[in-house]
Amino acid sequence: MAGSGYVFGIDGGASSTRCIVTDLSGNILARGSGGPSNPLTAGFDVASESILGAAREASRCHGIGAFEASVMGVAGTDRPSAAEALRERLVGFDWGRLSIVSDAAVALAGATGCRPGVVVVSGTGSIAYGENGEGMRARAGGWGWRLGDEGSGYSIGNAALITSLRAFDGRGQPTTLTSKMMRALRLDDLGGLIDLIYSGGMGNSEIAALTPLVGEAAEDGDKVAKRILEEAGEELGLAAAAVAERLRMADEFQVALTGGVFKLPTVREALERRLREAHPGCRLIDPRFEPEIGAALLALRGLGVEIDEGLLMCVEKSLVELKGDHI
Repeated sequence: MAGSGYVFGIDGGASSTRCIVTDLSGNILARGSGGPSNPLTAGFDVASESILGAAREASRCHGIGAFEASVMGVAGTDRPSAAEALRERLVGFDWGRLSIVSDAAVALAGATGCRPGVVVVSGTGSIAYGENGEGMRARAGGWGWRLGDEGSGYSIGNAALITSLRAFDGRGQPTTLTSKMMRALRLDDLGGLIDLIYSGGMGNSEIAALTPLVGEAAEDGDKVAKRILEEAGEELGLAAAAVAERLRMADEFQVALTGGVFKLPTVREALERRLREAHPGCRLIDPRFEPEIGAALLALRGLGVEIDEGLLMCVEKSLVELKGDHI
């Protein structure tokens, strides 16, 4: 519906989906959430229902079902065929001018307020993505759990399982991860992992959920756990450096880190060390906004709205006003 005065932004990944509705001045009016929406891991039907469920939740708050523009940042939709297959299933709303982009693109827009820079995303999966001042874009990683996603929660959890088995066999260095994995998974014997993993009892999200246990072990001085986290950070630093090189960024560019894996200081520190070897002047920043807000900002920009400091401050003000609210 042209002239509705609203835009819709969504961030969808392997574990969850979050969306917001704003007016054309950046005021946040409604929020919603849903389940996994990466079609490569959840399937297109589940992914579309997660998005529609989040949109319905947001719509109930103000009765908004039509938008002037919508931007959906959804993991696993980089290929045009995947984006189109998802688009075909998103019925029931008037999305207006609809764009389906990568989750990394909306993460960068949210982190920098639609400014140039690099974002490194590490949740269940991982990717580095950047845009320079000339509008050039580049990415590194994000190839999924079979082909990459180094430095992700999945890769850390999977490494913890493998090193636990090696220690259990006597093929690897002893580690407290062995007992931690057994307790967490309620196993009397690590051999029970065979049924969990190969019968489909543990998916990518469940394996990624083991990441905090690796952090606990590292904090307690476990050398194996610490090395797993350091290797994860180094891989993410390599990805960020590769993006910066391809975009020919000057050393003072900003790098935002987003995703649950960065709650672990060891990962963040290892990333920074590796990245600064190639770009000593880069500046690490905390994201200004969440990715779903970045999606809404891209929707506004697509309508010709200037994303200036005044609008960004309006977004910040509405976030403060909504803090603790249930919408």
